[in-house]
Amino acid sequence: MTSHSIRSWVAVALLATLVTAGCGARNDTGPSAAPVAPQAATGAAASSGPSGPGITDDTITVGGSATLSGPTGFLGNEVFGAVSAYFQTVNAQGGVNGRKIKLITYDDRGESSQFLANVRKLVEQDKVALLITGFGDAAVAYLAQKKVPTITFGVSPATFSSKYPTVFPVVGNALLWTQETIAALKQEGIVKKGMRVGMIYDNSLIDVSPYVPFLKKSWENAGAKVVSTDSFTVASGSCDSLVIKMKDLKVDYWDFQTAAWFTCVQAAQRQGWKPSLGWGGWPASVPTIATIAGPSVDGVWAGSNGDQPNGAPRQKTQATVEYVSAIKKYFPDLATPEHLESPAMLGYWAGAKLVVAALDAQGKRITQPGLISWIQGVKNFETGVTPPIISMAPDCKTGSELVWVGQWKWDAAKKEAGRTPATGYFSSPQKAKFGGKCFLRKISDELLR
Repeated sequence: MTSHSIRSWVAVALLATLVTAGCGARNDTGPSAAPVAPQAATGAAASSGPSGPGITDDTITVGGSATLSGPTGFLGNEVFGAVSAYFQTVNAQGGVNGRKIKLITYDDRGESSQFLANVRKLVEQDKVALLITGFGDAAVAYLAQKKVPTITFGVSPATFSSKYPTVFPVVGNALLWTQETIAALKQEGIVKKGMRVGMIYDNSLIDVSPYVPFLKKSWENAGAKVVSTDSFTVASGSCDSLVIKMKDLKVDYWDFQTAAWFTCVQAAQRQGWKPSLGWGGWPASVPTIATIAGPSVDGVWAGSNGDQPNGAPRQKTQATVEYVSAIKKYFPDLATPEHLESPAMLGYWAGAKLVVAALDAQGKRITQPGLISWIQGVKNFETGVTPPIISMAPDCKTGSELVWVGQWKWDAAKKEAGRTPATGYFSSPQKAKFGGKCFLRKISDELLR
């Protein structure tokens, strides 16, 4: 399927009801980059005794569940495109200590019950060594009970909580990303004392509703006044009434905390309105959705958790070249800027590198407790294409914290959205006000009591 046809299909699907698709499996046993050297040395590998589930003399079986069909199916395909491309690169160079990685993936169709069923099947029937999952918290309690190491996107409170010490968020968190976006907007002169902010948030696919009071406080700390917070999802339908509400409230900036933001900028364009200081947010970082927004995407602020294909905002390195080359080789349909800059692609490529490093550190005997211990001990794990994963300790899970922020521009000739070049990464200046460097764990634990 071409990049254009992918966009067309997604546009239709996003404007329709959820597509019900069969739950299919995919095995990726093809060749993956040589194992990266471990960058955390916690929990020495045991030299004797049997290995754990999913490990044979020549194979390491990894399981995955993500949304591969329906409105957000493109994200799941980006997730496992990145993971599979890295594993195949490693396999092509000999595997991990002589073992090849086998990836089994299932489609959860964006349904919590199917997601949990997939995870149970992967653990109980497929006997995988570890898991890689997309969005959703439906399986975290089961995974903690079974003590299965799990790489996931992040965003929500459960993934950052110490209550689930075997679940590791590799991308980022809605609250932290918002604070970093505010910092970037302040540098751009967008944030002004007394500015009126409206907020729309997702309470379904990526449920950030528990964070709403903290998101509101983050804006208030910057001198803004949040005048409205409204739940809004793809299933909500038209955004026209919300646009009217924002106009009536004289909103200066519209903060997007939902992937359905694109329908609101389209509705605003129909009504000939834009907030005076702008609009944007972390869900607007997905290039495919930005292209769906069409010409109305012009000026929307959005960031990313990883480097652009040219290496910006850091510099182009061999890691950047390896990432782009592997995607071109194994998943050429995903080797376009709109996919290569996707937070999902970048985040899960980084997650796959973390997985391989953890496996490599175990030596010949690989066990789930050994993998968990090693990942929990990670300190500033450099992925090469994203800022370092600072910590995965149960009491201080951070993922990759930094983001860069730029504005979308509509390319009428190409009929796609593109971002202004990244100039630098931003950290949050508000951590101390929310509990220090490990505030995400602190707040998440409080919310899950």
